[in-house]
Amino acid sequence: MQQDDILQSPVPTGATGEALTQKESREIVTPYAFKVCPNLLGVPLATPLRRLLAIAIDAMVVSALAGASLLALIPVLVFLGWRRWQVRATKHLVLLVIAGLFLVPTAQLAPEYITEKEQAETANIDKDSLVQLAGLALAVRQDRCELACMDAAFADTAKALAQNKVPKRIATDALKEIMSATDYDEAAQPLVLAKILADYPEIAEQTAPQAKPVEVEKSWFTPPEGVHSVLEWAKGILSDLGIGVGWMVFYFTLCVSWANGQTIGKLLLGIQVTQLDGEPLSLFNSFSRQGGYGAGIATGLLGFLQIFWDPNRQAIQDKVSSTVVIRLGQEKRPLTH
Repeated sequence: MQQDDILQSPVPTGATGEALTQKESREIVTPYAFKVCPNLLGVPLATPLRRLLAIAIDAMVVSALAGASLLALIPVLVFLGWRRWQVRATKHLVLLVIAGLFLVPTAQLAPEYITEKEQAETANIDKDSLVQLAGLALAVRQDRCELACMDAAFADTAKALAQNKVPKRIATDALKEIMSATDYDEAAQPLVLAKILADYPEIAEQTAPQAKPVEVEKSWFTPPEGVHSVLEWAKGILSDLGIGVGWMVFYFTLCVSWANGQTIGKLLLGIQVTQLDGEPLSLFNSFSRQGGYGAGIATGLLGFLQIFWDPNRQAIQDKVSSTVVIRLGQEKRPLTH
């Protein structure tokens, strides 16, 4: 039978009319592979800029974790413990306490993992500016922060961005995105933003400088010369394999699964990863999703850029795990005009 004949032939009906099981649906083409929870329909999606800011914050957290920084390790463990306490997951709490007892004594307050000499400034927005934006997003979400408080917070952040030489267009987009999740009246937001940025200097956007070689210092887990214990040898193996990748797997897998689809960056930006079928993300599915980041890099970032044209703004990691990233605190919208 030819392909056209197969596609045009009528679909045989079942004896009971019931949907096939998951095992049976893997034997023929069915409409069951992408089941969408009805309660998810109409929920606003996270914008690309909001997702970018969240992943930038998470990247800094992972970088600090890879350097065994207590400034990142303790907040991550506390964050995961708090979320597990909310759902009374006692076993997970015990595991986190054991991990903390093992990891915290070996970490340092803020060690240097990689040092760069004569490092050029980033093209358009630096880490300090991202921290300022994250702090603003957190401050204006607090219940006690009224309009006057938010006005002052936005003005201070705009001043800091100007001092860091962030171009006005990028600063405007970032502040606009954060303002859209506040209690400002939607119609008044453009006027408020224009007033805040009235004296913002015009800063030319720069292209990213060519990367320079970096000088890598010995990390905290590299065995000192003359030490041949099994523990120090194991630490050296982890260094060779790339411990930063391991921390990325740890961070994204546990946060997405154990923190209800939110990393620290996503929590600050008010967005959440959720499965299309409405079920909680399992540990395995969260692990599969973070593996999609590697696929996005392997495709020359094309797997990430598809959020600009995909109907549900799914990046490659969302396709892998059948998830979407939604905005929290927003009203549902109708599916028709």
